[in-house]
Amino acid sequence: MRFIKYNCLAILATGLLLGACKKEGALLQVDASKASTSLTSNVQSVTFTADNDADTVLTFSWAPVTYGAAQPTVTYTLQLDNPADTATGWTKARSFPAGNNITSYGFKGAALNQLLNDMGFLPDNASQLAVRLKVDVQQYNGVASTVPSVYSNATAVKVTPYALTLWVPGAYQGWNPGAAPVIGQLHNTTGRFEGYVHITGADMHFKFTSKPDWNHTNYGYGGDGILSTDGLADGLQVPAAGYYELYADVNSLTWKYQQTTWGIIGDASPGGWDNDTPLSYDPDKQVWTATVAMKTAGSFKFRANKAWALDFGIDANGNLQYADNPLIGGTSGLNNLTVPEDGTYKFTLDLHLPGKYTYTAVKQ
Repeated sequence: MRFIKYNCLAILATGLLLGACKKEGALLQVDASKASTSLTSNVQSVTFTADNDADTVLTFSWAPVTYGAAQPTVTYTLQLDNPADTATGWTKARSFPAGNNITSYGFKGAALNQLLNDMGFLPDNASQLAVRLKVDVQQYNGVASTVPSVYSNATAVKVTPYALTLWVPGAYQGWNPGAAPVIGQLHNTTGRFEGYVHITGADMHFKFTSKPDWNHTNYGYGGDGILSTDGLADGLQVPAAGYYELYADVNSLTWKYQQTTWGIIGDASPGGWDNDTPLSYDPDKQVWTATVAMKTAGSFKFRANKAWALDFGIDANGNLQYADNPLIGGTSGLNNLTVPEDGTYKFTLDLHLPGKYTYTAVKQ
């Protein structure tokens, strides 16, 4: 009887094992050679404004990717890039996960405008944005897929982003964010802002706000050089009235400032390289001006505070760029400025639009 009992148990165990094996699903066979797709956009150009921040301004659509008879979970990722980078393998592309097993994705204005600024697209300039779709198969156990990625065709959309800014309301202008000057996000950065503000009056307190109102994030005093996002925090403060370069990093919640006066220096100017010719600030036009006798034999630069800590040169396109700046750094290899012929020139240095610093030299 024991022999029969043990054999029955063995047969039962074998049956259970066989039953368990039969319940295991068949291996999913994925044929990557059958996978392909195409990408289209609903519009050919987008101009971004604060008014369309909450709108879906750009939608991409594609045909679903299939892998033969088997259909695994498919992940779609949109890759956005500067067209110049696409020839080198999209190495600088920003990837945006669209989702699984879907056939379209729409970008909100605010999110895409932020992304374009972060990618270095110039505000208020129309540029081409290259976009393609990357398609991947998910493994059932979460490990890296052995199925190669599939890419769509690349498509281009003309985009015109607007500058990201912080408003600078304070006692000097009645604490009115809607009428406050702004500082702008630095090119090719995220969350770092710089610009110039003329602060006057007896009360030197101010704040930064993320929108031209008090209903969103505002940044006040959190300690020396520290920003606080507590709406009840005290205002920030500079020591005296003047024309200030302001810098704020909302990622690290830090800020800096330096008071400035501006002048011209160089062997094309009356003072040579030893003495600055001062510029005067016009608060109504928000520019620095001077009328100066200049020479073509030589060159000059704009510099602040009669010191080689903060000064401008020009790039290959003739645009003003910082050669030196203790708050945000400078660019090496810039050219000095020149005038086309001897004579008296009226110079205007305009720093009131963040990131768009300009000058003119008009012969009198």
